[in-house]
Amino acid sequence: MASPNAAKFVKEEEVARGKWLSLNNITYTDPTGRERQWECVKRTTRQTDSADAVGIIAILKRMLKFDCIVLVLQYRPPMKCCSVEIPAGLVDAGESPETAAVRELYEETGYTASVKHVTPEFIEVVLIPVDDLLQRLDDYAKSGCSVDSRVYSYALGLQPKTS
Repeated sequence: MASPNAAKFVKEEEVARGKWLSLNNITYTDPTGRERQWECVKRTTRQTDSADAVGIIAILKRMLKFDCIVLVLQYRPPMKCCSVEIPAGLVDAGESPETAAVRELYEETGYTASVKHVTPEFIEVVLIPVDDLLQRLDDYAKSGCSVDSRVYSYALGLQPKTS
């Protein structure tokens, strides 16, 4: 059987381009030498050799209350429903991913060291006690929201190990 490493890139062609995304066709040869096509979507804002987006897992530490993970609930038109997600966004030109993460957290939630304001984006800031995260995400899913797989995976990872 041929090794997957025997596959080779041939060419990439842009089929369509929007403001944020482009649709491309990639031609490659599979490990048997057969030429194949693959469709992919790329960000038009991607910078070379750098992350083009960031996601932030922010835990709000509270002295007298439960620690909370900071999430955002926003409508996602392609999904036709609201989605529970970690704050995230694109890295601007000339910006480091670290700077972008701090900026996006503030823009989407109003949090830095304390709440400053709520942004004009159509986002609802959701504070969930870490211990209740999985149950609350399940509740959102039952109400018709889509839960971002990264948030759900994180919640599953917080669960106590069972023997």
